[in-house]
Amino acid sequence: METATPSKTPLLELTPDESLTPAALERAAGALARDGLLLRHGVAHMPRLVLFDGRLGAALVPLLEREPAALLLATREPDGEPSAWEVALLSSLLRGSSLLPLQVRTGRARLTKVAEVGPACEAASEAVLEAGGSRVAAGLVADVAHELAANALLDAPVDEAGVPRYAHRRDQVREVAPEDACLLEWGVGEGRAWVQGVDRFGRLKASPLIRVLRSWGGKAQVDASGGGAGLGLRRILEHSDAVAVRVVPGRATEFACAVDLGEARRRAAHPKSLLFCLERG
Repeated sequence: METATPSKTPLLELTPDESLTPAALERAAGALARDGLLLRHGVAHMPRLVLFDGRLGAALVPLLEREPAALLLATREPDGEPSAWEVALLSSLLRGSSLLPLQVRTGRARLTKVAEVGPACEAASEAVLEAGGSRVAAGLVADVAHELAANALLDAPVDEAGVPRYAHRRDQVREVAPEDACLLEWGVGEGRAWVQGVDRFGRLKASPLIRVLRSWGGKAQVDASGGGAGLGLRRILEHSDAVAVRVVPGRATEFACAVDLGEARRRAAHPKSLLFCLERG
């Protein structure tokens, strides 16, 4: 499965949330610069970075509807800065580097059978417990891993005409063709677990994320157009502290999530970063 290759120093157009003070903005810009992310203002066609309080909701929808979609980076630290690990994630996303920190990667499974999904998710969950994470976190990681694996294995594959191979008959599929295999990767470190699903099709768009944000805080919108109910993506966002997606059309989708190792069960209201990057050839 091909992924993006590392690129030159990323340039970003900065859009701060109105709640950020000038001092907080200056600190945030410094944190980004330390990771090699250069900020510019008023330059067309550059990715727009939005610094915000991390509270997801319908008000963010216009930012994701932009072309390209804005990158939503939470300023979760007490002084108004983004966290160092989220800045590193953003840098990796834009440079074409691995979305999972290499130092925490502990497991990987190549999946071709539906029956292989459960054991892989259990292995990711067990890695959380072995690292001292809570049972709540282990359960959330298993849930996130299952959704990522199922989406990559059953929803992503299409034939030469772009018609989904398995999405509309999920309940009947037991195994996919070898060339349609996906990857599930996981690791634990520095207080959080990481899970990533990778497929070779590169078909994911921002629209499913937009639908989730439109209903955030209310009743979930059911969307069966992709073959599933569309509720799994909402669970992924609710459980995760950060989501980063790199799509190389026709080549790969890399969907990575970071999940805190603590006890808290209800995490939908926690600060979150949402980073969606559609690569252009």
